[in-house]
Amino acid sequence: MFFDDGDTREMNIFGSAGSNSYMPRAPRIDVPGLIYHVTTRGTNQQPIFLSDRDRRDFLNLLSVTCSKFPFTLHAYCLMNNHFHLLIQTIQHSLSRTIQYVTSLYGQLFNNRYDRSGRVHQGRFHSIPVQENSYFLAAARYIHLNPVKAGLVTKPEDYPWSNYGGLLRRELDPLADSSFLLGYFGNDFEESRIRYQQFVESGINTPGTVTDRVLYRMRSWGNLNVILRRTSFAQIP
Repeated sequence: MFFDDGDTREMNIFGSAGSNSYMPRAPRIDVPGLIYHVTTRGTNQQPIFLSDRDRRDFLNLLSVTCSKFPFTLHAYCLMNNHFHLLIQTIQHSLSRTIQYVTSLYGQLFNNRYDRSGRVHQGRFHSIPVQENSYFLAAARYIHLNPVKAGLVTKPEDYPWSNYGGLLRRELDPLADSSFLLGYFGNDFEESRIRYQQFVESGINTPGTVTDRVLYRMRSWGNLNVILRRTSFAQIP
């Protein structure tokens, strides 16, 4: 079991305009075997992907990271200034895994564009996924990100998530959708159609996952319940 304290202060981005106040930030829950919704944004909301080449290279580096720190990737989406991963660690800590890939990509990005400094903004954000309903809500949120951002009208048309390939039955070298589709039945074709219907039902309705949730939540539900669902002992 790992607990990543990092910087114990978090800027109150939802406070009054011009406020520089900080609030305490709880240690990150980092338990191998859990599923997490991870998001990382560019410094000062700047783009972290300037071309399709950047996105391809990031996915390649994510694959390299997986060979070093094995994980299961249930869903992903690369936007312009951030990315989303629905990721399940296996043996290694989430922090080591994400820090490894963002460090590799940061070096590549800076070298490519002759710049220096941080590419990603501070500490990445992660939410341990305990509840079945949140797992599905997080997957739908991730796959609908390009639609909500106005980049496409149909989520399957966005090339930088695993959603389109899932619908087209394409083999994804990174994402494994079997666990996600398992929520919708045992038959692949039927579960794929039912998941598509579930995603599309969220296009014109507000989601249960918002940027406020992504920035402020550190766990979903009771930590002891989360830990009971792993092979690890509860916190005393």
